[in-house]
Amino acid sequence: MNVGKRAVTILAAVCGLAVLSTGCRNEMPHSFFTWPSTGTVEQTHAKPPQSGYLKDWDPYARELLVEPHEATNPVSTQHVIVATVNDEYGEPLPNRRVEWILSRGGVGDIVEVDESGWRASRGYKVSNQYAISHTANRDRVLTMGTDDPSDDITIHRGQTWCVITSPVEGDTHVTVYCPAIYDWNKHKVFVTKHWYDVQWMFPEPATNPVGTTHEFTTLVTQASDGAPLPGYEVTYKIVDGPAGSFDGKQTVTVETDASGAATVTLKQDSPVAGTNNIEVDIVRPANEQCCLPGAHIATGMTSKTWVAPKIAITKDAPAQKALGDQFQYDINVSNPSTVTATDVKVTDVLPNGIAYVSSTPAASVSGQTLTWSLGEVAGGGNASIRVLVKGTQTGDFNNCAEVNANMGLTARDCATTRIVNAKLVLEKTCQPEAMLCDEIPFKVVVRNTGDGPATNVQITDELPAGLTTTDGKSTMLFNAGTLEAGQAKQATFTVKADKPGTYTNRAKVTADGGLTAEDSCETIVRQPVLQVTKEGPDMRFVGRPVAYKVTVKNTGDSPANNTVLTDRLPSGVELLSASGDPQQGQGTLTWRLGTLAPGEAKSFDVSVKSNTAGTLKNCANATADCAEASECIDTEVKGIPAILLEVVDIEDPIEVGSNVQYVITVTNQGSAVGTNIKIVATLPAEQDYVASDGPTQATVDGKDVTFAPLPSLAPKARATFRVTTKGNAAADTRFKVVMTSDQISSPVQETEATNVY
Repeated sequence: MNVGKRAVTILAAVCGLAVLSTGCRNEMPHSFFTWPSTGTVEQTHAKPPQSGYLKDWDPYARELLVEPHEATNPVSTQHVIVATVNDEYGEPLPNRRVEWILSRGGVGDIVEVDESGWRASRGYKVSNQYAISHTANRDRVLTMGTDDPSDDITIHRGQTWCVITSPVEGDTHVTVYCPAIYDWNKHKVFVTKHWYDVQWMFPEPATNPVGTTHEFTTLVTQASDGAPLPGYEVTYKIVDGPAGSFDGKQTVTVETDASGAATVTLKQDSPVAGTNNIEVDIVRPANEQCCLPGAHIATGMTSKTWVAPKIAITKDAPAQKALGDQFQYDINVSNPSTVTATDVKVTDVLPNGIAYVSSTPAASVSGQTLTWSLGEVAGGGNASIRVLVKGTQTGDFNNCAEVNANMGLTARDCATTRIVNAKLVLEKTCQPEAMLCDEIPFKVVVRNTGDGPATNVQITDELPAGLTTTDGKSTMLFNAGTLEAGQAKQATFTVKADKPGTYTNRAKVTADGGLTAEDSCETIVRQPVLQVTKEGPDMRFVGRPVAYKVTVKNTGDSPANNTVLTDRLPSGVELLSASGDPQQGQGTLTWRLGTLAPGEAKSFDVSVKSNTAGTLKNCANATADCAEASECIDTEVKGIPAILLEVVDIEDPIEVGSNVQYVITVTNQGSAVGTNIKIVATLPAEQDYVASDGPTQATVDGKDVTFAPLPSLAPKARATFRVTTKGNAAADTRFKVVMTSDQISSPVQETEATNVY
């Protein structure tokens, strides 16, 4: 044995068992056994190996359907049998094996079987009596190789096919078998095909006029050589449709004559349109002389459609026309049947208010009555008439045309035209009052109050001096086109005024037919003017209240709407109070005052405090619709220096010959900078100078110690001076310090007592 081939076989077996254990809807569960590879066709086993074939090894396949079950064909023709394998839900399954078996003792052979696919196990014919195929993976078309697409057969997914034939008469019995179906009562279908050396041609469906007769002929001949077959029984049966008969009978049987033809004549009981469906059945009678049994050959259907002439008329007219305009009626006469209508005449009576002008073809005119003789109108044909008229009165005019023809045919159709006249009305709308800064809306409405359309409607609006559109135009033109009766169109635009005043605006509309109308309106343009005043002190000291009064007044001639007064406080101040309950936010006071009438004023008090020196710039701003004003005021905030002098001795008492240190502290308790602060210390007679230090240089002159002036001392700042002395005699001494500065009008004096013993 070839080792490589054996390895492939073992692998296939293992994969096949894996598939078998799980099942696959689109593949046979043992596909690795039945479809081993590509290449030359190999005959494979229908079921799994060993004991697997005894189980329900394909959990999906459940039903086998075969079409047709029984049929009759002429000898030497082919017959296609189609098999479908379904799952339990009736859904077709692909890739399922189907076997075709012809029973012994019958006639016929398998000519061809479905061999589609690329595997080595694809369909194949084992013999003329046995073949194998597999259901398709996708839809495809089985063609007979002819130019006639009607003999093509569509094979759907989950279907497969087999072709049989027989050159001799007899029956073919086919067993169609699907080995994947576990239920033995469902895995086989038996098909019977009857072959006869007979071919036939049923009568073609036909159409005839009512009241006539019609012959049906069925031709029966020998399939092998085309020779006529006389003596075959052909039965015709009227299934439905208008009353009629074959020589007074609903069902009649006739034999084929020497030419193989069986002919009958169908006649209507009365000329009525409709369709008779006819069933045709062919039977070969028994021939006892040659022991040929009778046989049913074929059943077919044909039909006879009876048609009668018809007549129809349509009349079209415009729905609306203007008074005095000419317009056209279109009359169309038609015969929707296939039979000619004869002696066709049309009559049209024009209503009063509609005047005849001309027509094609020319009419026979008698007052308001128009007549045309059209003769014949062939089946499917038509004849057209055009009538030119004009309206002489306004109103609705219903005009009817009537057609008559032989056989009592008649029809009528009407068309209504409204004759109308137009009338224009123009409405110009202005805003009665506006502010100078506003965009002023204007509207022009043109309305057709008549009952007919107005065409070429044009509106012209000349603006008075001092008004222009927002894009700088002084003349506005609007094309309203056509206005139907009752319809209105409007144009809107906005303008700006150069100055206050009274403006009168006039617009005019024109249209075809001399139609015209005009209208005007007036707008008064006003202007509010706001004035803001701010009152307050020129100077305040740090930490002292600063009182302001802010006033807003409308000095214009129009109410100041949506007036808002805003007072933005200087940075760093503290708000103490504000009248009028303003909104506060981020150092801003806001009063929403609504509308200020012309000449009206409103005032509010504001009090603040500044803890730092500097210039307070306080600004108030007022805004309103179309107005704005502001005012600012400056207040100088000055600080007050307040310098404190303190003197302490570090030791007290001291012995004669011992040192004592005096600490002199200068503190600016005020809000302004102290400048040129000078310290002079005077020692008592019982003390001698030892040393000194401080932020400035000291000089000693006898008992006086003078520190150079301190240039500046900021608010809340402190400067410390130290003087060290030595006691030279026992006594209750007094150490004196004198302080002067630019901000002190008289010297400040401080003493410290020290006991020397």
